[in-house]
Amino acid sequence: MTNESLKSKLSKLKDDGFFNNLVIKRGIEKEFFRVSNNGYVSKKPHPESLGSALTNKYITTDFAEAQLELVTPVFEDVNDLYDFLYSLHLFVAQNIDKNELLWPFSMPPKIKKESDIHLGYYHQSNIGLLKHVYRRGLKVRYGPTMQCVSGMHYNFSIKPSSLAIFTESNDQKDIDNAYLGLIRNFKRLFWFVLSEFGQTNVVDKTFVNNRDHILKKLNDEDMYLKNATSLRMSEIGYQSKAQKDLCIKYNSLPGFLKKIKDAITMPYPEFEKRGLRNSNGDLHQISNGIIQIENEYYDSIRPKRSSSNNMRPYELLKNFGIEYVEIRGIDISPNDLTGMSVHQIHFLDLILLYCLINPSPEISNDEKNEIDSNDYKAIYEGRDKSTEISINGIKTDIGSAKEKVIKDLMLIAGHLTENDKAQDSIEHVLKTRKGIISDNAFHDEGLEKAKNNTKILRSDDSKNIDGIKKEAELSLEELSKIHKNSNEEMDEYVKSYNLNL
Repeated sequence: MTNESLKSKLSKLKDDGFFNNLVIKRGIEKEFFRVSNNGYVSKKPHPESLGSALTNKYITTDFAEAQLELVTPVFEDVNDLYDFLYSLHLFVAQNIDKNELLWPFSMPPKIKKESDIHLGYYHQSNIGLLKHVYRRGLKVRYGPTMQCVSGMHYNFSIKPSSLAIFTESNDQKDIDNAYLGLIRNFKRLFWFVLSEFGQTNVVDKTFVNNRDHILKKLNDEDMYLKNATSLRMSEIGYQSKAQKDLCIKYNSLPGFLKKIKDAITMPYPEFEKRGLRNSNGDLHQISNGIIQIENEYYDSIRPKRSSSNNMRPYELLKNFGIEYVEIRGIDISPNDLTGMSVHQIHFLDLILLYCLINPSPEISNDEKNEIDSNDYKAIYEGRDKSTEISINGIKTDIGSAKEKVIKDLMLIAGHLTENDKAQDSIEHVLKTRKGIISDNAFHDEGLEKAKNNTKILRSDDSKNIDGIKKEAELSLEELSKIHKNSNEEMDEYVKSYNLNL
């Protein structure tokens, strides 16, 4: 969209009352590690003081037992969202072992032995084993080190009454199409997101042991690429070549769901060779498809629906449509205790509104290749303003392309009721230091920051965290009520999980 056509579209939306009635709903999920007081991944089990990883709706674990995942409720106010995320950090810091710290980066600390990375374990029940076997499958497919990459997930939606002004409809198909258009434009603009939110251009050398890579030696301990934005999103990070071959373009919801179903149910030779069971006869994959379950599909953004009645994500989207989008391509910001500042939240909102408002034609195969090429260049060379990318088939340097996007974002910011906060967010994010290259080794830098951050959190009694504590206690009560299954029952449940998809 040209600058003039964007102005015209914004003017119409203003006249329709879209901006005056705009209500954005937001939530954040954050993955990060508990580490020992010398900075290594903790070998301790998930603390009971944090509640049950299976039933606590605010605090759970991701791939590894020491890899925490914090989940906020949905908020309409940015400050309320940030305060809750901060309070979760307070509670965690004050309720883990006194010799443990909270790791501040997306890339993991030094990994002495992969055997030190213990898989998340949940409960002696059907669902508990399913979650554990899923993690065994990830380990079998990608190795545990790659799974130790962490990030921020940002959940975004427009309140239905607000969205209806934009779509001029309350029909779910129109809602689906609006969110799919947003998703396609986000994919088109992900090179920009990488350049502004990328925080991982340095890794400890243990992260790439025995793996192919193009990184250069920074010092005796670290590898890096000077102009990289997010090695977390690179081929050494959270990526899967098999999944890229799915060529998902988000041109329709039924088309997306068919790709996901086929990816789960159709055997993929590389994973089929590994078998569903290990040499001891234990299940170590849920399926031999490209993905075991829906959540294994990695992308920078995904269509989502809130869980309900134990229905699978596939069934929820198929039966009820898209409710919100989940943005996954965001690195943890080491410049904020929570990993994402208030300014970054406002900035993300602007980007997502931009993606919603702009026209979003279907993505062709040629454009998909262009998008993938832009992402690759932004990941590995995005800090170099002269890096060449392609927009609608026209080559341009990434610096000039960024300037155009920023001007458009400023236009949108000026139409929002909180236009000063939106405009400030652009200026603040652009000024924020990106990348972690420093005089210290990566592990040492992370350890120093972990000590400082954890000390601050443990000494802060300014927030009321009683509600978070109560949820932890209730989750343990709920866990005690869950039926413990026999090994045979759990085995059968996991084995048959995908049969009725």
